[in-house]
Amino acid sequence: MAEAAVISPERVFAHPWVLWLLVLPPLLSVLALVAGRFRRRALLRLGQGSSAESPLSLGGWSPHFALLTARRPLMLFFQGACRSTGMTLLILACAGPQWRRDPLAVTAPGRDLVVVLDMSRSMLADDVVGSTSPNRLGRAIDGLNALVNAVEQRGGHRLGLVVFAARPRVACPLTHDYDHFRDALAHLEPDDPALAPAPGSDPPPSDTRIGLALRLAAGMQDLQARGFQDILLVSDGDDPADDREWQAGIAAARDHLTPVYTVGIGDPERGARIPTSRGYLYHDGKEVWTRLRETVLEDIADRTGGVYTAARTEALPLDKVFREQIEPRGGREEREDLVAPLQEHAAIFFAPALFLIALDVLIAPSARRRRRRRQIVQPPIEV
Repeated sequence: MAEAAVISPERVFAHPWVLWLLVLPPLLSVLALVAGRFRRRALLRLGQGSSAESPLSLGGWSPHFALLTARRPLMLFFQGACRSTGMTLLILACAGPQWRRDPLAVTAPGRDLVVVLDMSRSMLADDVVGSTSPNRLGRAIDGLNALVNAVEQRGGHRLGLVVFAARPRVACPLTHDYDHFRDALAHLEPDDPALAPAPGSDPPPSDTRIGLALRLAAGMQDLQARGFQDILLVSDGDDPADDREWQAGIAAARDHLTPVYTVGIGDPERGARIPTSRGYLYHDGKEVWTRLRETVLEDIADRTGGVYTAARTEALPLDKVFREQIEPRGGREEREDLVAPLQEHAAIFFAPALFLIALDVLIAPSARRRRRRRQIVQPPIEV
């Protein structure tokens, strides 16, 4: 088990381009200094021009001019320092200063489990009833929700989901995000066009292509995790074409050294009809009946090193299959190329920046009020 995270080149700032704004505080300070000089010169010229005409003027000295030009160098310097330092700290905070890495685990013991769910029309048979829909598919989804809860309690394992009918598709890639897996289950639709035959192509012999789905599931597996991968097939095994297409899936699973655990759902004896919006499904004028074909599922499990579980018309014990058959096989120490993130410390800069800027804003009006209240003392008149 690795003890240290992979370290990437250090970046002291998360957004270094913001540092270009550091030219603003000194630039604004220089502009404020130049503007102050021009202002004082203008006031001097104004005072010299109006002092002789002012009724309060005494000897060329005007109290109005004194009020306009009165200033306290120390206070002005303090205001400028607050403003400039505050802006500098604010810019540094926006740049995202970061240092000191948190310890980060880079191993995750567990297995990769890809669930393959049959969504062909036979899974709409109503010989069993599920909470999400009154058919085999609804019962299967109930079992998968129990499975993801069991996997989440253990942690470390990755789950993926492949659904199929005439074509397979990946509904959820391998992930540790179990909520993503649940969301994929919640949005499954039996009439998904991605599961129908591709437009413009020759239709397959049936809408139950187990072999294609197993090949897709085997291809999702990580080659570096061989020996820690499993496939869980939930199906009724009923393929009307009976062309043994599923054997190609067995070959793909064996090539990837991946056992296939199969769970059979449906009545294996009497079977059931398939409801449609207009009654029940007919083919060539005959009512279609479907039943659980356990021989297919048993053969797939036996030839890949898995185990067949006959759920039939009972609740699917998928969580039990996981705990008793899959998890005991052990988990890998999966190394993930994760980088321990640097801790951001923008707050250390934000707090003093806002304080200094607020201090500058509060000082300016208070200084103006003091100047207004100041008594303008006229020079003594010589007798």
